[in-house]
Amino acid sequence: MIPANRPRVSIGLPVYNGERYLALAIDSLLAQTFGDFELIISDNASTDATERICRAYAERDGRISYLRQRTNVGANKNFNLLVEYATAPYFKWASDDDLVAPDLLERCLAVIEQDPTIVLVHSRTKYIGPDGGELTRVDPGLHLLQDSPSERLFALWSALTYCNAQFGIMRVDALRRTPLFGNFVASDVSFLAEFALQGKFFEIPDQLLMRRLHEGAASNLGPEQLREHYGLWRHQLSLYHWRHFLEDARLIWRAPIDGTEKRRAIAMVAKRMMWQRSALGQEIGFLMRHLAGRPYPLIGSIHRADRPRSGAAG
Repeated sequence: MIPANRPRVSIGLPVYNGERYLALAIDSLLAQTFGDFELIISDNASTDATERICRAYAERDGRISYLRQRTNVGANKNFNLLVEYATAPYFKWASDDDLVAPDLLERCLAVIEQDPTIVLVHSRTKYIGPDGGELTRVDPGLHLLQDSPSERLFALWSALTYCNAQFGIMRVDALRRTPLFGNFVASDVSFLAEFALQGKFFEIPDQLLMRRLHEGAASNLGPEQLREHYGLWRHQLSLYHWRHFLEDARLIWRAPIDGTEKRRAIAMVAKRMMWQRSALGQEIGFLMRHLAGRPYPLIGSIHRADRPRSGAAG
């Protein structure tokens, strides 16, 4: 049932032990010039002051709903759960340590509501440090307005460096046609690829998202922390490149595009596999060692310099 007075935007904020920056993140969302939204917070069984902070905000503002998971369900499942609870036609994920400009919602909505072919509107990103100071890091961004789904997919694969676009405004109906985030490392890369086959991405040229880089950010997690973050078993082998090429084939197969576009997209996957054949061969070596009962790298061959940086958190 869709409530008669449903908001225009649902904001989903996944959090796990986010007490350090959580209040700042919530305050920046509540300061939006567009106020017709709901803020759904999913607490992934935090053990710090996160629950106290969230409940205090929920008591003060009726737009806020607080959900607490009984056990740690993994970061990606915590992200996905928020889409299930959304009641608005548009959705935005938020991070517990990032900030947004006051007019982000207003400006994104002005774009997406004018063009039904656009499924995601986001902005350029400014990077800030632990204390809020601006960093020199630059995100080349994603502005994907090609009419051809396969051309959008190729443009995404060519340009993607950081998965910041996932923090834009998205159409809920398009989101729910995808499986969202899978339970594997850097599944946000696969999510953005699949979402680009659903429709166009529009990038506002101003820096309305402030991504905070600090030692506890998801993109800085070490191997052991990544296993906890993604809910992987301690002795589970993760072959990064093979898994992502498999996911590429799956997302193309189930995409709502015609046969010609699917063939073009699959041909691009085949070319990328040729370019990555060295890494794929290395991972076969990891698999052979694993099957022989010999030690292997904790999360397979993840070459951080060769892959987009994750935007996931919480």
